[in-house]
Amino acid sequence: MSKIESKWGNPTGLFALVGLLFAGLLPANVAVAADEEVAIEEVVVTGTRIKRTGLETASPISVFTSADIEASGLTTIEDFIQNIPSVNGAYVGASINNGNPGFATAGLRGLGSGRTLTLINGRRFNSGDLNSIPTSFVERVEIVRDGASTIYGSDAIAGVINFITKTDFEGMDVNLQYDVTGEGDGETSKFSVVTGASSDRGNVVVSVDYVNRNAIGQGDRSYSECPIWEQSDGTKYCGGSSHSHFGRVNVPAVNGLGLDAGRYVVIDGQAVPFSTADHGFNYAALSYLVTPQEVFTMNAASRYDITDNIRLIAEAGYASRQSDQLMAPVATFWSAPMPAAHPNNIFGVDVSVNRRLTETGGRNFTQDANDYRLVTGLEGSFENGWDWDVSYNYSRFIDARVITGQINRPRMETLLDPTLCAADDECPGIWNPTAQNTLTAEQIAYASVTHSPVRRGTTTQLMANLSGDFGSFEIAGPIRWAAGVERRTESYLFQPDGAAALGQIYFVSGEKTEGSYRVDEAYFEINAPLLEDAPFAERLDLTAAIRSSDYSNLNDTTTNSKFGLEWEPGAGFLIRSTWAEGFRAPSITELYAPQRQSANSYTDPCWDWGNSDNANVRANCAADGLPQNFTSDTQTAAVLGGNPDLTAEESKTFTIGVAYTGVENLTISLDYFDIEITDGVGTAGTDNVAHGCYESANFSSPMCDLIKGHSYGPIDTPPHPTSPRRNVNGIISGILLTKANLATFETKGIDYSVTYNMDVANGNLIASLNGTWLDKYDYLPLTGGQWVRAAGYVAEDQWEDQPAVFAEHKTNLGLTYTADNYSVNSTLRYHSGGDDINATAATHDAVADAIVYLDVQGTYNFSNYSATAGVRNLMDETPPYMSNYDDMNTINASYDLAGRYLYLKLRAEF
Repeated sequence: MSKIESKWGNPTGLFALVGLLFAGLLPANVAVAADEEVAIEEVVVTGTRIKRTGLETASPISVFTSADIEASGLTTIEDFIQNIPSVNGAYVGASINNGNPGFATAGLRGLGSGRTLTLINGRRFNSGDLNSIPTSFVERVEIVRDGASTIYGSDAIAGVINFITKTDFEGMDVNLQYDVTGEGDGETSKFSVVTGASSDRGNVVVSVDYVNRNAIGQGDRSYSECPIWEQSDGTKYCGGSSHSHFGRVNVPAVNGLGLDAGRYVVIDGQAVPFSTADHGFNYAALSYLVTPQEVFTMNAASRYDITDNIRLIAEAGYASRQSDQLMAPVATFWSAPMPAAHPNNIFGVDVSVNRRLTETGGRNFTQDANDYRLVTGLEGSFENGWDWDVSYNYSRFIDARVITGQINRPRMETLLDPTLCAADDECPGIWNPTAQNTLTAEQIAYASVTHSPVRRGTTTQLMANLSGDFGSFEIAGPIRWAAGVERRTESYLFQPDGAAALGQIYFVSGEKTEGSYRVDEAYFEINAPLLEDAPFAERLDLTAAIRSSDYSNLNDTTTNSKFGLEWEPGAGFLIRSTWAEGFRAPSITELYAPQRQSANSYTDPCWDWGNSDNANVRANCAADGLPQNFTSDTQTAAVLGGNPDLTAEESKTFTIGVAYTGVENLTISLDYFDIEITDGVGTAGTDNVAHGCYESANFSSPMCDLIKGHSYGPIDTPPHPTSPRRNVNGIISGILLTKANLATFETKGIDYSVTYNMDVANGNLIASLNGTWLDKYDYLPLTGGQWVRAAGYVAEDQWEDQPAVFAEHKTNLGLTYTADNYSVNSTLRYHSGGDDINATAATHDAVADAIVYLDVQGTYNFSNYSATAGVRNLMDETPPYMSNYDDMNTINASYDLAGRYLYLKLRAEF
């Protein structure tokens, strides 16, 4: 272990050091400063390094305060961010069970979390996990809704989410909150303490937060308790996986019983044709609807004036997260061979078996993640008024995982082969896979494997900035500028355990991957007032910025620029516009994440193809030798992972908008955005590949080249007798979804906001309307393929590999009334629905309905205490059913899953 790893590898050492630093910042006799008149000061707004007196810039910015977070009644930043209208598409978080690594993400414009730069006080942190940011420590959230690569570098193509923490807090704020659903489950408990003190030289703030969210099972809600399948006439039934707990046997045409080739189960010693309705496995009953987690965070921030012109800054953060996901028991997904010599093989020939190992109890994926952040630096000013700052930012996460319920493929096959079992002294005896409850504890111990991989990432960031003006050299006023340099390093390690490294765990990568890179950057930006107090131009400012980036792992130095215009033709009226080049280098995980197999949900284009209205689909499915009433499992074997040969993606962003504040207590803004991304890093998408291939004439689409077949990589299932693209179970197999520079994205729309407040009946009423209209969201997954036009549709999120409603309209309407000792508020959250982009004539329920959620809250204040009660989703809206999505039977990334939530919060302020 290196010295750095030893020093920062545990939170005790980290906070001991920070505590010593903070202890020296304040004198022993700390006193709260007396109230005094404060002049309006210039501040740095997200999206620029130039200090300003307001938040209205050329770039459109949304600001949400700590009061907005409190009014939402939400316990996590994840949930709050997901409700913001400019956040669209899918995400990783509480509502994702299959494939969730435990952390929480958010993506602006539906362009993905990797294209949305997440910052804490303007600085990066390695994990990007929203769970690491406690609600109690956030002063406000600033969201830049255009490209900001020239200011912050890579990853800001879609915009920036900057969490500004409390750095000037005095006193103590204690909060207790308890949430529970209307069904009496999903309990969430939260406890937080924020305390701070000031002297005439500085301030120190410390926060401690704890949040515990309990699980909700899919079997706990009627809409998700069983995967719904449909017959061609629309009749619904409880279906599930063909990897059955009965033991589905794949029998060849020539066999001792004279049966037709097909799939059978053995009931009372007799072969019975397999039926999903009668023999399918209900995996939903053993899966989470809402995943549990427990998060503990500690954060601190301090400012200390060494002299009148030099200030010492220090920040520290630590987050510990325990999370887990639960999925149905593993199965012999590869169609395990069962030789004719097996004593329970009634077919007289070698067969293969797909058996759900229900005796193992299920697969449990747990994460124990630790997130560290430390910032230290100096900031100050020169006598000429120029400001400067130098800082060092160290951020690191360690994610230790334990995965139980996995199996060792060779040993499972030994349990099925009398010859192999007899040759292995440890084999506990032959297993009968054609009957239920036959796998013994000794056989489970022999063939099951626990997987314990570790992920680790580190970011270092050394920054220096200088800002000021050109003094007497002016146009219509002082020309302000900012310049800076930055050196950042990124490193990543994925370390599988020994069993995986030896290839003993089916469907698990055993490849160790690690890598690192360094980037050196420099930027310059300027704000030039062209006109002031002129006819039709009370103010006309030009802004411009340029950034040069030199990556150690890329061939060329990149330079990107941004231009903006701020025009005030009259008092309270602002017209603004920006044009920006964007640049995003492939992330460390995109480069070096290990390749792995994944059971991705998809809709098979050949499902009931006899009723399809697409001639190409009918012809191709017939060529595959599939029956017209074909059905199959809804998960396909895909290969995912990183690619060290990735190159950067680039973008162009244009915005134009207006903001109006000419009427007292009224603010209005309207902003148009248009973003284009080329060489987009991502995957073609499971559904895109399957449908793009089968909807092309004679399998001519380049998407077909990404379907590698049954034996690709370590998947290696038996082949389909008539289709090279499918395995013995009829499932499209070996879809190559590793990262590549594939996609082109084009999206545009309008953000709007209206806020009005007025005095009413000895109190104050605030009404706010915030929304986004998504006019276009198109992407080309692969050159030569077909454009996916997703706005207003249910489509696959190309970044998160999850289906999502790309809602054309997302709108929040809030009303808050505040009096002397109480306040009440309500919020209507609306998002429009969408048609299933992969629907065919045989799809019966192909529309994800629009939905409105109503949240209400009331707070009563007495002395230094307050009590708050509220309900989220008051009307207990249920997610809509959709035919093609049997993971919870809905679009789980786009709807509230748990139903009505009630909560009570107690607060004490001193």
